[in-house]
Amino acid sequence: MVSRWTAVDRVEQGALPTMFVQAVIVGTVLTIGAIACSGLYIGMTADPKTGAPIVALVPWMAVSVLIAVVFTYIVGFALLWCAEAFTTHMREPFKPWAYAVVGLIGYAIWGLFVMGSTMNSLDQAVNGVVLANADMIALTFNYAVLGFIAMLIAKWYAPKLAVRRTAVIVLCVVQIVLAVLGIIVAVMLFGQIAAAA
Repeated sequence: MVSRWTAVDRVEQGALPTMFVQAVIVGTVLTIGAIACSGLYIGMTADPKTGAPIVALVPWMAVSVLIAVVFTYIVGFALLWCAEAFTTHMREPFKPWAYAVVGLIGYAIWGLFVMGSTMNSLDQAVNGVVLANADMIALTFNYAVLGFIAMLIAKWYAPKLAVRRTAVIVLCVVQIVLAVLGIIVAVMLFGQIAAAA
């Protein structure tokens, strides 16, 4: 990809930087995954006696998307750089799979510690309990699968998408807007819990 860490690789003149496009693809996949799996996460934090969710679906979706987008544009860039360095001398057909394994490990750890902590902090404040070990394993597995898919797709499709500047910028802006909404919702949620305590 690049010979120096300060260099920016592009598939052709005028195309967007490849690593930025990969990050946008990762963010898009993880955002879709966060929205799709929000119901599963709410079920894990439901009141153990009544089974009622502690948060409504749409606000929880916003928080889930925030966690995915923060991962993408902070940790994700570092993982993309690591994956690129790791696969420099690898044969081309194996590179996407190596990227996928890096995504699997990175996002599984993120899910275990960041999403797990977020869910536990809400659940403990409302229900006085934390996630069971089985729920933590399921959460980590879910994040591992999403990370695997996101990095695999990013490596495969970044060169094709890099020349479609408008599409990439629109996807990036949508992710940022959803993340800002997630910040607002998270502040309101945790503020309400703090006020009720």
